Amino acid sequence: MDTWAWYALADTTDADHEAARLTNERLLADGHTFLTTNFVLDEAVTLIRYHIHHAAAVRFWHTLQQLVDGHLLKLVRVSDHQESAAWSIFEQYDDQRFSYTDCTSFAVMSDLKLTHVFTGDRHFAIMGYVVTP
Repeated sequence: MDTWAWYALADTTDADHEAARLTNERLLADGHTFLTTNFVLDEAVTLIRYHIHHAAAVRFWHTLQQLVDGHLLKLVRVSDHQESAAWSIFEQYDDQRFSYTDCTSFAVMSDLKLTHVFTGDRHFAIMGYVVTP
């Protein structure tokens, strides 16, 4: 799960909220377990803090901890090796507006051989991943 999905789910006024909500429900009903990284969570908490409210960011964090505890979400900590690979991606693609966090996600997804991502961020499609919704 990318920051786009987390933020769209958290902000009920976001233009992508309904698409994210429906996708989330469908993926959960189909038995998918979500995976996200500590870098994505950092970015999501920060966006929620700045665009919604501090209390919303705190609730979000607690909800994520419950998802991890309930085995509905796997939290992956980006390794030193993955950060190095992310930086290589960031440097290589100077023609794209990839965030460093996106690049860490690309590196983790490559390492774990993941092909699908819950996001509306077109950068993942540019890198060859299947984007949902």
